[in-house]
Amino acid sequence: MNKNFKVFQIHGLSGLLLLGFISTCLFCGFILFPVWAVMAGWNEIIANRLQGPIINYFQASLLWTIVILFVYLTFRNSISIKIHTSNEEMKDDEIKELMQEMDEVKETTSEDKF
Repeated sequence: MNKNFKVFQIHGLSGLLLLGFISTCLFCGFILFPVWAVMAGWNEIIANRLQGPIINYFQASLLWTIVILFVYLTFRNSISIKIHTSNEEMKDDEIKELMQEMDEVKETTSEDKF
């Protein structure tokens, strides 16, 4: 078992109240406030300035869901930082051999295209 793993235990009424408070804050911060901001922004920009339709909370929640899905699908693998360290250093002969193998692969793929 992992010794760095920590278990949070909820004891009594104060623990339940704290859990309820944290859950409510997360729900309001990630769902209710953005839905309200989307609705207010849409109604101000589209409805008032461009004479478009107004939206209610349900429609704003659907729009917020679409925005979140778009952001997730667009950026899920695009940002990654990978650092590889090795204690072994490649010698010049190994580097030349690797470069020759890469050139051979390039030649075979270029021949396959024609």
